[in-house]
Amino acid sequence: MNVETTGSVTRPAAGGEMGQLIRDFDWAGTSLGPAQDWPQVLHVLVDLMLSSSQPMFLVWGPERTCLYNDSYSEILAGKHPALGQPFDQIWAEIWDRDLKPIVAKAYAGEALHMDHIPLMMLRRGYLEETHFSFSYTPVRDAEGVVQGFLCPCLEITDQVLEERRARLRVELTERFRAERDPKALSYEAAALLARHLDVQQGAYAAIDDSGAYAIIKTDWSAGGMPSNVGRHRLQDFGADFIADLKAGRSVAIADVQEDPRTNTPEATETFAQRGIRAVLNVPHMRDGRLVAVLALHADKPRCWHPADVALAEEVAQRTHAAVKSAEAEDARRLSEHHLRETRDALALATTASSLGWVTWDMDTGDATVDACGRDILGFDDGTVRVEDWMGRIHPEDRAMVEEELHGCVRDSRPFDLAYRVTPPDGSTRHVHGTGVFQTDDDGRATRGTGFVRDVTERKRAEDHSNMLMAELDHRVKNILAVVQSIARQSLARGQELGPEAADRLIGRISALAQSHALVARSRWEGASFEALLETALASYRDEEGVRIVLDGPDLKITPKAAQTLALALHELGTNSAKYGALSRPEGRIIARWRLTREAGEAVLAFDWQECDGPVIEGPPSRRGFGSVLIERMLAADLDGDVDLDFAPTGLRAQITLPLATLRAKETTVTPAAAPAVPLAGDRAALREKKVLVIEDEHLVGQETTAALRAAGCSVIGPVTTLKEALTVVGAESYDAAVLDVNLNGELVWPAAQVVRARDIPFVFATGYSGTVNTPRELKDAPWVEKPIAADDLIQSLAAALSVQEAANSK
Repeated sequence: MNVETTGSVTRPAAGGEMGQLIRDFDWAGTSLGPAQDWPQVLHVLVDLMLSSSQPMFLVWGPERTCLYNDSYSEILAGKHPALGQPFDQIWAEIWDRDLKPIVAKAYAGEALHMDHIPLMMLRRGYLEETHFSFSYTPVRDAEGVVQGFLCPCLEITDQVLEERRARLRVELTERFRAERDPKALSYEAAALLARHLDVQQGAYAAIDDSGAYAIIKTDWSAGGMPSNVGRHRLQDFGADFIADLKAGRSVAIADVQEDPRTNTPEATETFAQRGIRAVLNVPHMRDGRLVAVLALHADKPRCWHPADVALAEEVAQRTHAAVKSAEAEDARRLSEHHLRETRDALALATTASSLGWVTWDMDTGDATVDACGRDILGFDDGTVRVEDWMGRIHPEDRAMVEEELHGCVRDSRPFDLAYRVTPPDGSTRHVHGTGVFQTDDDGRATRGTGFVRDVTERKRAEDHSNMLMAELDHRVKNILAVVQSIARQSLARGQELGPEAADRLIGRISALAQSHALVARSRWEGASFEALLETALASYRDEEGVRIVLDGPDLKITPKAAQTLALALHELGTNSAKYGALSRPEGRIIARWRLTREAGEAVLAFDWQECDGPVIEGPPSRRGFGSVLIERMLAADLDGDVDLDFAPTGLRAQITLPLATLRAKETTVTPAAAPAVPLAGDRAALREKKVLVIEDEHLVGQETTAALRAAGCSVIGPVTTLKEALTVVGAESYDAAVLDVNLNGELVWPAAQVVRARDIPFVFATGYSGTVNTPRELKDAPWVEKPIAADDLIQSLAAALSVQEAANSK
C-alpha cells in the first residue's frame, strides 16, 4: 500500500479525482476530525478504496459519514460530489425502505452480501429503476467496536434491464408467431411494451390519408387511465410535437406540461383530457409520409431512458414488419380464396348455364371436351376426335359451320355462331359456340379453344315469344274489330241514345277487357271457364256467397272462346240485374256446367238458372243486341246451341258448346298474378274531397276526372309526366290520389312512395293485368284495371280513404 508520511499521519498519495478531493477536504468540520487524527485502519481503508477500479464507498462513524472512489461517483451521478455527507442523507429516497435495515446490521457487526437488490434512485433529477450487487464488511477498532463498513459494489441495472428486454423480445416473437391478425399484432406489441416499461397505456395510431387525424381502434390501458380509442386531431397536441413525428423522429417527453413542444394551453388541455402526462411516440414512415405511431402514455411525469426509446423503436420496427407480413399473408389467402371462389363459381356457372369447354388440336386431330360439353354434344367418356365433333353437327348446319370456321381462321377473328347438334339419342339441340383459333406462320389453324352452350330452352322461349307477339298482334286487331262492331250495334240507328246506351256500350267493352286480362295473365294460353264466370258476376256476389252459385269441373278455354263467352255472360248478368233475379236482393243465380257427349261429340253443357226474382211474363217483345249477341255469337264463333226459356220463375239459359272449338291446349304456363278485385267502399266518403289524378292518356284522364267530379270530388290534374308528378305529390294538398302506373314509359313508383310517406290513400290504375313487378312497400295498395269502370274506381278509392282515416284516428 502506497502512503505518504506526514509526521505520524499517512495520507493517500493517489486515487484520481476523489483522492484529490479527500486530500483537500476540510475534515475538521466533520465528526471524523482532521485526517491526521484518523485511526490507522481508516487510512488503510481509504487508500484501498481509492486504489480500486471497482466502485467502493466507506461509511464511518456515528453520523455514517461517506467517502467513495471515482467509480462510485458515476453511480452517484447527479448526487456527486457527496463527500463527507451522512450516508442516509445522500440516499434519502431509499434510506427508510431499503438501506436503513442493511446499514443497521452492518453496524451491528454482521457482514452482508446481496447479489441483486432493486432500488428506485433519485440521482438524475427523476426516480429511476436501478439494480445492484454489493457486500457490506463491518470494520472494528482495536477494542472490537464497529466504527463503520466498507462496501464494494457493482451496478447491474443495464444487465437486468437487458435481460428483461431479451425476455420481451422472446415473448414478442412468440406472440407474432401465434397471432396473424394485423390489428391484433399491433395491440399485442403495444400492450407488451407498455407493461414492460410500466406505463399506463400503449396503442398503435393509424394516420388518415389527409395526415390530419390519428385513429386509435384499440388500446391497452391500466392504472385507471381512460381509453383513448377514437379519432384525434393531430394539431391539438402541439405543432412542434407533431412536426417531429412527421419528420420521422421519435419523441420522448418526460412532462407534457413542461416540454416546450407540448406546453401550449391548447396542447396541455388536450393531454389533460386524455389523462396523459408523459409520452413516448415512435413514428412509422412510408414514402416520406407519417402513416402510423406507436404511442406509450404515462399518467405521471417520467424520464424516458435512451434504452427505453431504443427498445420502443425496435419493437415498432419489428411490429411494422410483422404487420406487413401478416397483411401480405392475408392478401395471399384472400387472393387464393377469391381464386377458389372464382373457379368454383365458374364451374357452377358453366354447369348451371349448360356451358361446356372444348379444345381442338388440329395437328393430332384430338378434341378435349369437359363433362358439360360431353353432355351437350352427346359424347361418353371415351376419346373424342375433331371429326367426331363435326359429325355431331346437324347435316343442314354443317356447311354453314365449316364456312364460318374457315372464315375465322382466314380473318384471324373469334368465332361466334349458333347451330344445331344431333346427339346419339336422336334429339336435336340448339347450341351457341364461341372461341378462337391459333395459327402458325403459314396461317394454318393449329389449335382451337372455345365454349359451347346449350341454348335449346332459350330458342324455344324465343320461338314462344315470337308466337306470343304474333298472337298479341292478332288479338289487339281482333279486339279492336270487336269493339268497333259492339259500338256500331250498341248505338245502331233507330235506338235511343243517351246515358243508358253509353252505359251499355261501356259495360260490353269492360267485359271484353276483363276477358283480355284473364287471357293475358295466362300468357295468351287461354283462361279458366270458372274464372271467367267469377269475373263476370263478381259485382253481384254477396258476403255469404249464396246469391251466386257456381258448380262445374275445371276447364281451360281458348282466348277466342273466352272473349265470346265474356260478352255473353255479361249480357246475361246485365239483363238479370235490370229485369231478372239480380234486380231483387233475394234473387239468385245458379250456374252449373258439365262435360258430356251428345251425338258422339264431346260438349260443354252449361245451365244458367235464375231464381227468386220477379215473375217473367214471357219473352221480351223486342229482341235487343244483347239477346242477339248471346245466341248468334255463340253459334257463329263457337258452333254452339243456345236455348233461352223465359219461364215465369226466371230465365233459364241452356248452352251447349263443342269442346273441339272451346277447349284450350294444356300447357304448364302459370298465371302471373290474380286479377285486381275492386274494393267496396261508400262513395259518400269522397264527397267534397280533393283528389289528385296522375294519368298520361288525355281521354282516360278526362274520363277519370269526370267520374270523380260526379262523385262530389274536386280534382287536381290530370298530371301527365313523372317529373311533374314528383313535384305535385309533395307540394300540393289533397285527400286521395289515382295513379296511372305507366307514365310515358316511366313507372310511377317514386311518386307513389311520396304519397305513401304522406299517409295519403291512393289507388293504382293500370292496364298491366297484374304482370308488373311492384315494389315491396307498395304491394298492399289497391288496384283497378283499365279500362276503368267508374263505379269500381269510386268504390275502391272510397274504401282506401276510409281505411286511412280509420288508421289516422287511432
